[in-house]
Amino acid sequence: MDNGSNDTCSQEYPYWVSLIDNMKIKAFVDMTLAPSIRDGVLQLMRLSGLGGLRPNTVILGFYDNAVPEDKLRHRSFFKKRWLKTNAPLNAMATPAFHQQPIIQPGTMEGASTITLNSFNSSATINGNDMYPLFNFGELRQENEEKALDVHSYVQIIKDALNLNKSICLARNFHQLQKDDIESNRRRVFVDIWPVNFIFPETSTQFDVTCLYMLQLATILSMVKPWKTRATLRVFLCIDAINDNALRTQQHLDELLSQLRINAQTRMIAWENVTSLLNNPSTTNDSAATISVEQQTTAAPPPPTASAAAAPTSSFVDIKDDYIRGVNELIRQQCDNTSCLYLYLPRPPKDKILSQRYIRVLDILSNDLPPVMFVHGVSSVTCTQL
Repeated sequence: MDNGSNDTCSQEYPYWVSLIDNMKIKAFVDMTLAPSIRDGVLQLMRLSGLGGLRPNTVILGFYDNAVPEDKLRHRSFFKKRWLKTNAPLNAMATPAFHQQPIIQPGTMEGASTITLNSFNSSATINGNDMYPLFNFGELRQENEEKALDVHSYVQIIKDALNLNKSICLARNFHQLQKDDIESNRRRVFVDIWPVNFIFPETSTQFDVTCLYMLQLATILSMVKPWKTRATLRVFLCIDAINDNALRTQQHLDELLSQLRINAQTRMIAWENVTSLLNNPSTTNDSAATISVEQQTTAAPPPPTASAAAAPTSSFVDIKDDYIRGVNELIRQQCDNTSCLYLYLPRPPKDKILSQRYIRVLDILSNDLPPVMFVHGVSSVTCTQL
C-alpha cells in the first residue's frame, strides 16, 4: 500500500459478508494482509473475534497432494430478491424482483458491493450462478505449485497450540454428502477414536484431547441431519491378553454417562497391530530418531474425566507398517460411517520431522470417510455439577 494502491482487505470484505449471508451462518469476518500465509494466520489467531467471542479452535484443511475441489460451486443457495437501498417497499410485490440479484458498482476500481437489503424466497439457485457475486479467485490446479510449504503448515499448527488454541485438521470432507444422510434409511455413525496412536501404551487413558473429541462429536450429533440419523460410537483399542476389556468398557460407559453423552462403546483388540512395532522384520527407511520423554505406565488406569491430565508428548517417528495397520483397523469398522474423529498428536519439536509428521497423518487417514484430526489444549467438560 506504500504506492497508494487500494486496500485489498476492504475490496474483499463485502464478498465474504455476502457469502456468510447466503450460507445462513452466524460469523464474524476478519481479514488481514501479511507478507506470508503463516504470518497472516498468526495475526488472525491473535486478533480475530470480539470480546468474549474469540475463537478457541482453529480448523485447517489437510495438507496433501489432492487437487482442491470447490464445493461452493455445487452448493444450493436460497434465491434472494435484492432491493436497491432507495426502492419503495410496495415494489416488492412486482414481478421485476424475480430477476438476477442487483449489483451496485463500488467506489474502487474493479470492486463491486452487494446491497444487503434483501429477503428470501423458497426457490434455490446453483452455486455456479452465485459464484461471480462472491468474486473469489480460482483454486490451485493440478500442475500448479502450492502457495504453502509443508514446514510452514506444521509451524502454523505449532503457533495455534502455543497461543492456547485447539487445532483441528479436516480431511476428505469433500466426500461428505449431507443430503444422502437424510435420505438414507440406514442409520449412519459418527465414530470417535480417542487414542493417540503415536503412543499406543496410552490407548486406554483419556486426556483433554480425548474429551474434546467427545464434545465435538456430540455437538455434531445435535444438528441436522445427524440429529435424527446418526449414532455416536466410541472406540477404544485394548490388548485382549493383558487388558481387562470388560472393566475398561464399564469405566468408559460410566464416563459417558457422567458427561451425558449417549454413545455406543466398542472395545477393539489390536495386539496384532501393535506387534508390528516390535517386529524386527518391519523396517522404515524414512524413519528418523528424536529424543523425547515418554510416559511409562505398567498398568494404564481406566478412562477418567480428570482435568489434570498429563501433557502429551510431541510426535516421534514410527513405522509405516504399524500406521498402515492402524488405518486398516479403522477402515474395518467404518461401515456406514458418516465422519470420524481421530487424535492429532502434537507436532514434532524438530523441524526435520515436519514432512514425516504429515506423511504419518496421511497414511493414517488414507481411504477413510471424512476425518477430523483433533488436538485440544484446555478442559471442556465438567462432572462436578
